[in-house]
Formats: sequence, C-alpha cells, structure tokens
Amino acid sequence: MVEAAKELPAVCNKGERVGRRTRVLLVDDHPMIREGFRRLLEKDGEFEVVGEVEGVEDALHELSRNRVEMVLMDIQLPGLDGVEGTKLVKAKYPDVKVVIVSSYGEQYLVPAIGAGADGYLLKTQSPWELVKCMHQAALGQSPVDPSLTRHLMDHASKGRLAETDGMPTERQQEVLKLVSDGISSKEMATILHISETTLKREFRNIFNLLGVNDRAHAVAEACRRNLI
Repeated sequence: MVEAAKELPAVCNKGERVGRRTRVLLVDDHPMIREGFRRLLEKDGEFEVVGEVEGVEDALHELSRNRVEMVLMDIQLPGLDGVEGTKLVKAKYPDVKVVIVSSYGEQYLVPAIGAGADGYLLKTQSPWELVKCMHQAALGQSPVDPSLTRHLMDHASKGRLAETDGMPTERQQEVLKLVSDGISSKEMATILHISETTLKREFRNIFNLLGVNDRAHAVAEACRRNLI
C-alpha cells in the first residue's frame, strides 16, 4: 500500500462503475453517520452494506463471520483507532479494502496510508463524491480527498511515507507520555477512555514497535527517537 501511495493516488472524480455489488462493512461509533452511509450506498445500488459496528474489535468479529470486500472506517473510534484498525484488518484480511472516511485530514492521512488504507476520504465531501471515490477503491485505485493530495505528494517526494511503519500512532504516543509522567495503568485507561484490556494491547503493540520488553525501556527508546 505504501508503494501504491508513492505512485500517487487517484483524485476523486467520475470513474468506471463496478459491475456487481461490493459487500461493505461500516465502522463508525455514531449511529446516525452509519445510517447515512447505509442509505447513500444502498441508493447507489452497487454496494451492499452487510454489517454496521462501532469499533475495531467488533469489526474483526464481523469479518470473521461474514464475507466482506470493503470496510468503511472512521478514525476516532472507542478502543483502537482507525489506523490501528486498518493494520489489524490488513494483517488478517489482506484482500479486504479499507477506506478511511474521517473528519480529520492531514493529521492521520500518512499514518493511515502507512497502515495499509486503500483510500482516505473526508466527511466534508459531497455524497456524490464519496460514492464515486468508493467506486474507485472497489476498482483497485487509491482515492484520496483532493484537498489532501498536495500533503501526500509532499510526503512522498521527501521519502517519508516509508518511515511511517516505524512510527507510533497518536494514541500510542499519548500512552508513552502518560507512562513518562508516572501515571498508573488504571488512571491511563480512564484518561484515554479505554478499557485496561485495550491499554494492555496498546502496550504490546508499543513494545513490538520499539523493540523493547517493558515500559521503562519503551519510554527511553521513545525519547531517544524524539517520539515524545
């Protein structure tokens, strides 16, 4: 996906239409947003919404029991965020396309693409533009909101996209900062609005990412890399 991004993604515009219905899973913690996407896609007629969930863990469960071809995922979710969710989906279901549809732009664009996202759209796009971009994603293209393409090109030209694989997500950076401040796990979970089980998973991901075995070394390594 990183290599594909370097070739520059398709700007969202009119494209071919998919010949059969693409099975889509909606991942967003706002029921009204999910309902809006469902109506939009079903009205188009070339997408079939096969499930709606509000978080990454539920999405993985749905993927294990249902045939899904595309995941439409928000960034800010309870528990794991959309970047981590994309990594997990792509690791276990590499053929499933993951399209991020978020209110957040440049802040998460490069991390999401580095995680394997097949497209990055903004909720400010018109319904027509969103559907057209989803058609592009279904055809194997990598649509990115036109307002973000310059930012992506700047990163690609500097060779920085390849570096995102070794970068902690924003939430992981928050965890590292809280550890460095001496905050307990229970307090961290409360501050971050996640369960202690989810926090433990974040620590495992951080340890794997930084190549360490405990919190003290994680903070030391993060400081050495100027990550916190």
